Amino acid sequence: RGPTMLALCLTSTAFLEAPLGRHAAVQHRASVVASAQPSQSLTRRAVVTSAAAALPAIFAQSAMAEQTLVTRQQAYSRYVPRIERGRDYWATGVKKAIGSSDWPLLVKAIEKKGSIDRIFGPMQLWASSFSGKTISEKTIAMNAAVDELRDAVKFLNVAAVGTEKGGGFLGFGGSKKIDESKRQQLAQAAYQKGTAAINKFIEIGNDGMGLQFQEIDTI
Repeated sequence: RGPTMLALCLTSTAFLEAPLGRHAAVQHRASVVASAQPSQSLTRRAVVTSAAAALPAIFAQSAMAEQTLVTRQQAYSRYVPRIERGRDYWATGVKKAIGSSDWPLLVKAIEKKGSIDRIFGPMQLWASSFSGKTISEKTIAMNAAVDELRDAVKFLNVAAVGTEKGGGFLGFGGSKKIDESKRQQLAQAAYQKGTAAINKFIEIGNDGMGLQFQEIDTI
């Protein structure tokens, strides 16, 4: 009977301890889950907070890009048609006047607000539309082409006026008349130089302009 009672006591003790062990395990898992939940919640809050903080920057970039596009569209609509008129006059009116030696017409076209002079303003303004707070390389290159056109017009003006400064003492030698053949040569060279400058300006402007804009034809 002694061994039997001992076995019963051990069995009862085992039955009592087993539920307690399972209960402890459940409590342990619950504590792990509970301790993990604040971390997961914190992580979600951090993600939401970061996303919310990034939204203003995203909206600002989008608005800036849209504003830049609108500004360029306005500049294109305002200045490109005037540039095209100046290009066409150079390609036809100037070329014809040189061919017929119509020097008075060329002098008038070169004067302030003349048919040739009117191209410079729109060219410079359209070039500046490709810059923001700082001057872009594209604007610099386009303005360089404008300067080349100005140089060509200066030579054309010398041919159209028909005189050049004398080479006397300290430059006071009076004006020297240019013979007709030399005027033609000088005017033709100025025309070619101006044509190259206009084409260069247009090609730089067309480069990377975007599908929203129609490319400008060269001469």
